[in-house]
Amino acid sequence: MKTIIATENQLEELANLVIAEASKKPIILLKGNLGAGKTTLTKYILKALGVTEPVTSPTFNIVSTYETENGLSINHFDLYRIKTIDELFEIGFEEYLDSGNYCLIEWPEIAEPLYPVEVLRVSIHSGENDRTYNIE
Repeated sequence: MKTIIATENQLEELANLVIAEASKKPIILLKGNLGAGKTTLTKYILKALGVTEPVTSPTFNIVSTYETENGLSINHFDLYRIKTIDELFEIGFEEYLDSGNYCLIEWPEIAEPLYPVEVLRVSIHSGENDRTYNIE
């Protein structure tokens, strides 16, 4: 486990570290309380991967898919409104996980039984002036 304390000014560096850690585990689980910074970190990760379009939280549509200029497909999930695993089956969640594409998943707890063994877990704890990121 790596623990990093960072301000928003350091998120670009943190995003690159997450991508390096995720090179063999393209499923990234982002945990943290409401407002902890999951979507903000996701924006930096997607930018570092080459996404140029604006990134927003997919709270209402559950998943947003982004394409990089070199054809990399990245799926960004927000499972906050999902109440049962059956809802995940309805949107084809397992196919996304099996695609080999990056999957960044906010509020990942509901889908825990569906993840492969190899995932990257990022927990965010917010403080007054910085945030603590635990990467495992």
